[in-house]
Amino acid sequence: MRFLLSLMFAATFSHAQKDSVYYGNDEPSERPSKSWRDAEWLDRITYGGNFQLWFGNPTFVFLSPTIGFIPADNLNVGIGAIYNYTSIRTSYGKFSQSIFGGHSYMRYIIAESFFPQVQFDMLRQPDWGSPDANDRIWVPYLLAGGGFRQSIGENAAIMTSIMYNLTPHPYSIYPNRVIIQFGFVGGF
Repeated sequence: MRFLLSLMFAATFSHAQKDSVYYGNDEPSERPSKSWRDAEWLDRITYGGNFQLWFGNPTFVFLSPTIGFIPADNLNVGIGAIYNYTSIRTSYGKFSQSIFGGHSYMRYIIAESFFPQVQFDMLRQPDWGSPDANDRIWVPYLLAGGGFRQSIGENAAIMTSIMYNLTPHPYSIYPNRVIIQFGFVGGF
């Protein structure tokens, strides 16, 4: 009984449910009335990526969507996913593989058109040195280079870059150390 009386006493003097709905106060709400779409941080988010497709023999599919953030003027940092599928038919049979992973990048825009860029990729790919064809390993790639950006609207641009693989690996998926990339970037 004492517990019940103590609970009722505490609830009477508690202010946990006190607000303008219950008491009819005309005080303005403390929360801003802005929509999440009106937030300034949304203007600093970018999206985009690279893709390449060709069908036939060989068939090649490369998809790399990205999302980024602009923490300071002209600086864009972001992350993305990578998926690469290759299929080749030869007189010995059909060979196909899927490679996937992620990447991060940092890009600085100079004079609204040019940019240096650093990119780190981590790809899960076949272990070509293993006798088991199903073995897979993680292979890191550190790329550095730069490129050109052409605006195609107020919040979008097409980008071309030439990157150099600073960490060559015997199982690299890139046939040489110079990589040419084409992509798209946009903002909200």
